[in-house]
Amino acid sequence: MSTVSQGVKRTESYVYNSLHWAFPLAPILALSTAFGPWPVAIRIAFIAATVVASLAGLSVLHTALRDADLLPPSGWDAVRVGRLTPVVAVWAVASVATVLLAGTPGWRDLFSAITVPGYLGGALALPLLALPRASGRPVRPVLVGLVAIVLAEAALWGTLASSDPEQRVTQITAAYWVGFAAAVVVGFAQMFLNVLATTRELERARVDGARLAVTEERLRFSRDLHDVFGRTLSAVALKAELGARQAEAGRPEAAATMREVQAIATDALAEVRDVVRGYRAADLAAEVAGARALLESAGVRVSTTTAATLPAPVSRAFGWVVREAATNVLRHSDATDAGIAVHRDGAGATLTVTNDRPRPGRPDAAGSGLAGLAERLAEVGGSLHAEQRDGSFVLTATVDAATLARLEVAEEGA
Repeated sequence: MSTVSQGVKRTESYVYNSLHWAFPLAPILALSTAFGPWPVAIRIAFIAATVVASLAGLSVLHTALRDADLLPPSGWDAVRVGRLTPVVAVWAVASVATVLLAGTPGWRDLFSAITVPGYLGGALALPLLALPRASGRPVRPVLVGLVAIVLAEAALWGTLASSDPEQRVTQITAAYWVGFAAAVVVGFAQMFLNVLATTRELERARVDGARLAVTEERLRFSRDLHDVFGRTLSAVALKAELGARQAEAGRPEAAATMREVQAIATDALAEVRDVVRGYRAADLAAEVAGARALLESAGVRVSTTTAATLPAPVSRAFGWVVREAATNVLRHSDATDAGIAVHRDGAGATLTVTNDRPRPGRPDAAGSGLAGLAERLAEVGGSLHAEQRDGSFVLTATVDAATLARLEVAEEGA
């Protein structure tokens, strides 16, 4: 399976684009002052400081999030830097210069006096939310919000400096909404970061769950082999020791004892084959349920149809196909959807296992287990076919109607 599922990728893309685009918008707002009453030198200095602060802040935010493993590689990696400290210093100095230049000559209207300082204060404070995540010392979002409010109010200071009593209500109103706007920007950014962190944690938990499911299946198989070999090898050792003593004593029972050893070894070989072939599984329905649980724990949506009634040998063979196919889906694809369907009609019985997004390669490249599956199906008169069709991998096991009828008659007569 892919380390990161498609849903997680979409969530991450939405979140980090929402965070990152906060910085390109700041210079766009600063450009709105280009046609105001400000002196040309002040306007140019303000826009230049805003561009530098935004670019440095974007680099700090992205680098800190990537270093904290909260962002996957993306097109924004172009702003990632190797040494963060100098960039942090540039961001801090340019941010202070931006807010000081913003309110120097005053604002031409109330809308600009609220929108530009409020957004600048919030956006320029955003890197503080990411820096602690890389250093391991979290900063309370409330403190970041206070920094944003201070920056926003500093950008508004030229308007507030007026002593005209008639403008006092307007001044207080502008100061309130500027601080509110800055706090809202920080609040939404913190919400996005929480979503991003939670999404990454859930993705890691999903991957760990899939690995644990595979590990548990391996442990189950190991326990089965231990049960078979532990019991039979102990019996073989005891019988062989007895036969050796009988042979040393010249007793005729030695030959019979060694034949018992041979019988035990033969039975053990058959039991091992049963374990390897999956004959110990309860039935086809149990294998389908296990495969579905395994795949869903790995983030794959699974649809199943298993209403057909089959002879026991065919059911066991199909069960092993399901088990091997589920393993191949995890190991040899980046699947998001899979289907398991068992169908029986007048032509025979068919098991179809499909999954989307197979990795490039030949249709038979999904593991050497397919050759073994074909041999096991051949033992019950069936066949196996694998192919890539319309961007999906399709594994089909079939047993014809005549073979099904023969097996059912044999079961009834047993």
